[in-house]
This record gives sequence, structure tokens and C-alpha cells, in this order.
Amino acid sequence: MNLKRVRQLLAQGEIGLRFADHAVIEARKDGLIVEDLENTVTTGELIEDHGVRALLLSFTEEDRLPCHVVLEYEPGTEEGVIVTAYIPDAKEWEPNWKRRRQKKRR
Repeated sequence: MNLKRVRQLLAQGEIGLRFADHAVIEARKDGLIVEDLENTVTTGELIEDHGVRALLLSFTEEDRLPCHVVLEYEPGTEEGVIVTAYIPDAKEWEPNWKRRRQKKRR
């Protein structure tokens, strides 16, 4: 994903940002608010790029909690979509919240 271009399109109002129902449900479960998700899209760090989907990381303003947002954007469409958003689980992520923990082999 060309995140810089997506952010530029959003800032210029050329595309909109939509929240998938799943994203709203998951964000609410973790106590995340709209501003946390929007902040992650506009300023978060790209930690995984899967073409039309990207995983972004930022930290909440109030509590400095890690926030992951999956953003989807198909070039040429009218909106970016926040697919899901959550506070990552320390059991599944390295302490920097940027890499998934490797599963131990038995």
C-alpha cells in the first residue's frame, strides 16, 4: 500500500474514510475511540503491508496504549476502510508491538 498517497488523498478530501462494523465493535471492546483510529490512519507507523491492506501502529493520546488498525484501500476507489482496530495482546506481539511473537516449537 502506498500509505503516503492514501494519507494525501484523505487530507485533500479526495477519498473518505469508512469504519467497517467489525472495526467499530472491536475498537469499542478495547475502549478505543474514533480519534484513536483516525490518528492511527493519519500518523501511525506502517508495520505490515499486504498490498491493499496494511497494519498500522500508534499509541492512544490519553493512556499511551498501543493501537493496531488494519486499513484497506483499493486504488481508484472512493474510500479507505478501517477493517479492524484493537489493542494488541502482549502474548502475541513483541514488546515494541511491531512484530508478532514467534510460536515456540515443541
